[in-house]
Amino acid sequence: MNRIIKRSLKVSGAMGLIVLILPYLAPPKLVLRFLPKDIYEAGKNHPVPSKKRQLFGHLLTAAFGGYFVRTMKKNADDIRREKLTFGEAFGRLMAFLYVEKALDIIVLDQFLCMTSGWYKRFYPETKDCAGWHNRSWNNKQQAARLMSYPLVCAVQAYLLTKKNRETSR
Repeated sequence: MNRIIKRSLKVSGAMGLIVLILPYLAPPKLVLRFLPKDIYEAGKNHPVPSKKRQLFGHLLTAAFGGYFVRTMKKNADDIRREKLTFGEAFGRLMAFLYVEKALDIIVLDQFLCMTSGWYKRFYPETKDCAGWHNRSWNNKQQAARLMSYPLVCAVQAYLLTKKNRETSR
């Protein structure tokens, strides 16, 4: 389980780095679409980074996506290699996703976006927006993800342990 937690923390760290440097590399409409509507509207016409920076941002994002997929594959390979039961596999998958999501909500959403003022530095035109004080701006999306995780993990765990159940009969 420690290995799963470490992987989740590494994925969260990589995601945090992407989120930190995204304002340098991505168009404001892309960066700000994850924030409250008034912030998006106030900052959407901010100057766009150069094409080279945008390409670099896309490459970094793709690299992160590949890293995330590779990490999920490592989790799956461990589950198969160790011949875990459905419950054990489900627990590992849930731990991975919930640690990542907790850090996303607490560190990225609440601290980085709402408390630190990180994005206000890049988009000063959004400084006076009320959305910066709305800590519940994405509760519905986060709740939907949190509620879908058990189903996603159950399906994954079933598929990853199906062969183990068939060979043990």
